[in-house]
Amino acid sequence: MLVKISTDRTKAANVLTFMFLIAIVLGGLASWLFQAPLTKNTALSRYQLLIKPEQIEQVKSIQLTNRLGVFTISKDNSKVWSLTEPRNLPSNQTTVQNILTNLSQIKIRKILSKDAINISNFSLDTPLMKLKLSYYGGKVHTLNLGLLNPFDNSTYVTFSEQEAIYHVDALKGNLESLNLSNFIESKIFTQKISDITHLKIYKGKLPATKARLNILRDKDDWVDANKKTLAPKAVESYLRNLLSLKSSLIIDKRSKKLDKALSKYFTNPSYTMEVAHKNGNKTFYEVTYLINTIPDLKMEKKQTFIIKSSNSPHPYIIEKDKMTLFHKSQRSFKKLSIKKLFY
Repeated sequence: MLVKISTDRTKAANVLTFMFLIAIVLGGLASWLFQAPLTKNTALSRYQLLIKPEQIEQVKSIQLTNRLGVFTISKDNSKVWSLTEPRNLPSNQTTVQNILTNLSQIKIRKILSKDAINISNFSLDTPLMKLKLSYYGGKVHTLNLGLLNPFDNSTYVTFSEQEAIYHVDALKGNLESLNLSNFIESKIFTQKISDITHLKIYKGKLPATKARLNILRDKDDWVDANKKTLAPKAVESYLRNLLSLKSSLIIDKRSKKLDKALSKYFTNPSYTMEVAHKNGNKTFYEVTYLINTIPDLKMEKKQTFIIKSSNSPHPYIIEKDKMTLFHKSQRSFKKLSIKKLFY
């Protein structure tokens, strides 16, 4: 009798175990069949983005407001961004790209109710930063950024008239701390070495002058006007120094008296530089002699010179020691022969 009861219990345990295993298998199968689709697919990932890529392409101006001021950047007909508020100056393209990249990568984590309590809790009643996006066609969107959560690297935002608060990934690059100096492009040359196909320096003003320096790109080499190969390291070192040239002062506010003085200096410049780009465009730069005085500006005599660019309405004041960049001649880049290297 005892043996029989034990056997019955064993059979019952086996049946229960088998049924349990079947339940696990069926549950796993159902989970696999009905699981949410992965968002690795590009089309699905778009739904996580607060602002779609095609919207970013249609933005013509961005007004950024933070505790340090109000800054507006605008895109001209040639798709070049410039600072238009609080000053009308060339804009730093790295800062512009940082803003555009951030806007195009705002990923939604959660959607919350846009009620008074949440607005207050997430500091959206006194936002840390505002971004006003103006589009071609007249449409305007406003992005308000509230509380930053450093523990999970997230923030809370509202987007224009949408009745929701979005819990999103935090923006990168400390946009809330940008100041005027971050927006201004102090570099005179905005090209990259890889974009330059031809560089010429003339003594005096075009067209009544001849080139004293002529550097052309020939596939992977740099050559002169006679197709003679130049010393590549010397050329690239020179271009790096030239392209890193920065201004100590940009003249954006001008009186009639100042305009007259500038016109006089550029009537007979010391040098003219021509830079040709891969896209076929050319930029011209006129370089004055060391200047004595200039109205409305306090500067020491013969300590600075001025550069005017064909792609910018604002002349640049440059320190005297940088004038040597324009003194270069063809001999500065002549490639030494094997004999001269050893003798």
